[in-house]
Amino acid sequence: MFIAEDYTTWMKSFEKFWYYMCIDRDSQEAVGGVCMAFDRSASEEPEEDIYYEVEKAPKNLQFISVMKMTSLYASKYGFDKMPNYKHNFVAIPTDNVVIPTVVDSQYVIKDLKDVEEADVIAYDIAISRRSRAKYFVNFITTGKCFTKVALDTTGKIVGIGCVRAVYSNDLCAGPVFADSEAFSSYLVTICFQAFLISRVKPGALYVLLVERGHRTGNLLQMFQVIAASLLAEILLSIPDLRKYKMFASLYPAINENAARLFHSIGGTKAKIVPFTQCQFTKKIFPIDDIKVFAMTECACSVV
Repeated sequence: MFIAEDYTTWMKSFEKFWYYMCIDRDSQEAVGGVCMAFDRSASEEPEEDIYYEVEKAPKNLQFISVMKMTSLYASKYGFDKMPNYKHNFVAIPTDNVVIPTVVDSQYVIKDLKDVEEADVIAYDIAISRRSRAKYFVNFITTGKCFTKVALDTTGKIVGIGCVRAVYSNDLCAGPVFADSEAFSSYLVTICFQAFLISRVKPGALYVLLVERGHRTGNLLQMFQVIAASLLAEILLSIPDLRKYKMFASLYPAINENAARLFHSIGGTKAKIVPFTQCQFTKKIFPIDDIKVFAMTECACSVV
């Protein structure tokens, strides 16, 4: 889920950042490491500032643990405040990626550079509740990545999606924030299209026109159909998708629409497992989890 440039992004973006590496004395090879970063709450309340990872500090500490270590960090280090859900890891072989579609609305998808940066930052703040503008912008613009923004017909941002080529020749979605599953599936699709199809023009404006009057008694089912139809049409035209091994992401398990989205993309080949747990020492920091279809990353980000 990471790229070589992430270290530079963390180092240059956070107000405070530390990285500790464990080196084997004999081989002089790295055998482990831990990073720590500090970011402020968008509310400007000091008690809602967060230190990521472990270090003595007077403020709230937040840790993202793998499942088998959660209880140890809670009992030994005091990371005993946890939300009532895990973060699930999803992996889909690119050979088995199937396609969502959109059927009942109108969205305008723009390249990141064609959207006001202040609006992008404001949208992230509304979901993450963090004051992390520099980090967020650097993350979604650094390395081999492609980022798209969804707007409604009034020009208001309703979603942001980013797909990056990461270590081990995989594709990783994150962040994907959306006001509904319809937006999130469309964003993932457009990111795939722009990332993998050479004929897409930089800065192109994508407009989706759909039929009016579609009716369904189950809104979530409608979103799932929306997610399935469009990705099918576009992924079929991607000539080099299979050069990547996996399409992967990490999302809050409380967002059941995210699971539906990834199952619509990967079918029975979508492997979803509990992977990490957010842990805090003083206070569980609230975020708009229902709008998080893929978290930014799991080292220095709560969402």
